[in-house]
Amino acid sequence: MYSKNPDLDKKARIVEAALIEFYEQNPKKDNPYDGMCYCASVCLKKLVGRAVILWKVKDHNGTWHWWCETPEGEVIDLTSKQYELKNLPVPSSGRASRLKEQGRIMSFKSYQKKIDKLMEIIEQNTTQQAR
Repeated sequence: MYSKNPDLDKKARIVEAALIEFYEQNPKKDNPYDGMCYCASVCLKKLVGRAVILWKVKDHNGTWHWWCETPEGEVIDLTSKQYELKNLPVPSSGRASRLKEQGRIMSFKSYQKKIDKLMEIIEQNTTQQAR
């Protein structure tokens, strides 16, 4: 469960399913979550709007890790498994989270391309489920 809010939890699971499908089409990383934290978080933000806030913090490698939180402080980290699978501390819930900074949607083409593909997968899956 990602959230106590049923609608938010449902949408988080939809994004996670899209991450897995994206990975199956492009298996370049160790797992579906590796390097996808920004893209997954932005997709959730696009689906739920102001119901979540983007956050980021540097992980153990000095790489930015992104996740969402509700205004009430509930953490929704769609890619925390990239750390858990490697027995590493999850930046969104560990000591590192005290150094978090509010994130914003960026315009880098490489990220936007992945976000667009994920949103396309989400749209296709949502349309198929509605039938």
